[in-house]
Amino acid sequence: MLRHTAHSLKTFSGFHRLLSLFIFLICAGQIFGQTHSFSGTIGKYPIYFQLTIEGKQVSGYYFYKNKLVDISLSGSYTSGTMILKSSDEYGADITDPETFRFKWPHKAPSGSWSKKGTQLSLKLYPLTAKETGSPKCSNPYLIKTDPVKNDLTRVKIGLFRLKEIDSVRTINHITIRHFEEILTGIKLFRIDSGMDAGKQKDANFYLEYLQISEFLESLSCASYSAYGSEYSFELTSLSLSTDFMCFSVFKTYYCGGAHPNEDNYALNYNLNTGKTVSWSDYLIPGKDTIYNERIYAYLTKSEPGYFDESNSIESADVYMDCNYRERNLWFDCDFVFTVDGVKLLPSFAHFAAFCLEPEWAIIPYSELKDLIKPECYSKLTRLKN
Repeated sequence: MLRHTAHSLKTFSGFHRLLSLFIFLICAGQIFGQTHSFSGTIGKYPIYFQLTIEGKQVSGYYFYKNKLVDISLSGSYTSGTMILKSSDEYGADITDPETFRFKWPHKAPSGSWSKKGTQLSLKLYPLTAKETGSPKCSNPYLIKTDPVKNDLTRVKIGLFRLKEIDSVRTINHITIRHFEEILTGIKLFRIDSGMDAGKQKDANFYLEYLQISEFLESLSCASYSAYGSEYSFELTSLSLSTDFMCFSVFKTYYCGGAHPNEDNYALNYNLNTGKTVSWSDYLIPGKDTIYNERIYAYLTKSEPGYFDESNSIESADVYMDCNYRERNLWFDCDFVFTVDGVKLLPSFAHFAAFCLEPEWAIIPYSELKDLIKPECYSKLTRLKN
């Protein structure tokens, strides 16, 4: 009996050691080779902090709560101490880096931050559900197009803040209000009244998704530029009805590098289907080729100077350099529905950004009536601005 008990205890002891080793390996897997996110403080300044450990190498970033601009970090983990230094966006060393030093692993690490002889206390805490669980992260369009998995991105979305910036405006009996995001200055409207409650809720979810996306892009731009973010977002060609919400966007941004960038895009949102409109959604099937020829013929008639190949390339008109007569510019290019017709938005490289959004490139709906689906045509002609 004693021998059996001793054997059982020995077996249990061996099993216990194996179980302990298994638990240790799981915990080690949680510590090493994974990403860890924290809130915390440097001195009195609130921050958010993230690190990823791969062997003895560590990378990460942090941002101040009042700025949300990422500062890259890289370093090492040895003998229970984590040492990270600020680096450029590619992980390369910089002059006069910030240095983080703290014991690891630890549920709530504490240590120091220093730069140029100045040292402050560093305290880090696990992120809370409140910090990562903003209702904005559950925006249905955000979930559908780009589910947010990174904890610190979720934190930034939770810190997305709006202020109303001008008076109420009414378009086609629909009341809208314009709002500016406080940190980045990204401006966009929301529908306030004059529309079916379901459509209005859906449209505002889409507008929130778009504004959050631009907000995150602006912050990313600032993180990759030593000079901060130079990011402007301008709404143009806005028109509304109870069927469509349409506008174009002109963006200018500089995120480092040799040149700033300018870009534009259009949004034509079908409030009845909850989807953006493509060429095939409003054209009668099989009319694509005729449509392309029709719009090109109209453009050459309305602005013959830009389409006449005999014009001298030495013309004083800078827009002659845009080469608008290139057919491929207009075929399947972006477009926005306006009160006056379909406005075409051809694409150009950044060095020819002045060519973007030619105001004259609008094709009246009457010119396309036989090519547009009848049920769509009648709704487009009800747009107002």
